[in-house]
Amino acid sequence: MDKVNYIVHLNTVLESFNNDEHIRQGHIALYMALFQKWNRSFFKKMFMINRNEIMDMAKFKSKTTYHNHIRDLHNWGYLEYHPSFSPKRGSRINMSKYGTSIEQAVYPTLPESGQQSPKTTPKIGTFFKTKNNKKLYKLTKPKNEQVVINFFNKNGWPEIEGIKFHAFLKSKNYQIENGSKINDWKMAALKFSKNDFQKI
Repeated sequence: MDKVNYIVHLNTVLESFNNDEHIRQGHIALYMALFQKWNRSFFKKMFMINRNEIMDMAKFKSKTTYHNHIRDLHNWGYLEYHPSFSPKRGSRINMSKYGTSIEQAVYPTLPESGQQSPKTTPKIGTFFKTKNNKKLYKLTKPKNEQVVINFFNKNGWPEIEGIKFHAFLKSKNYQIENGSKINDWKMAALKFSKNDFQKI
């Protein structure tokens, strides 16, 4: 069986989330909780889950929301969900693989002279309008995920929330809609915590 490359998989699936108009923050939170469980299961092809545990990890309070979101991820091909109707046996998950190389992930290099440059992104602190006419603000970028986790630990917040927060920002290319014109990721994290880790 091909081994899952943690970095390649997450980078690829987050890019897919970024390009998928159906994906909402709840889907990302649930996926990250399931990914963590999959990781702890050593990336088994099929692993068992406990609904209450996953709901707690994803900060879901509604069973209906949980079931709707996991079925969405199933229907959209991000995973296979095999529900169990027995209270004594957990449901089974088969995660779709996005990275199966055993080698370390290599990030793309900058284009060489003569090649087309990537699209420019808005300057930090400025806003632009989407096709839905919503104002999005560009945030500063943390150096890496560990910096975010350290910031969450320093503030006494759950580590899983730091992972989810970083994944969400990355999937949105650090562009968020906010009325308070926040342009720093740490300020966005504070707002995230005040909203019970549900939204920014």
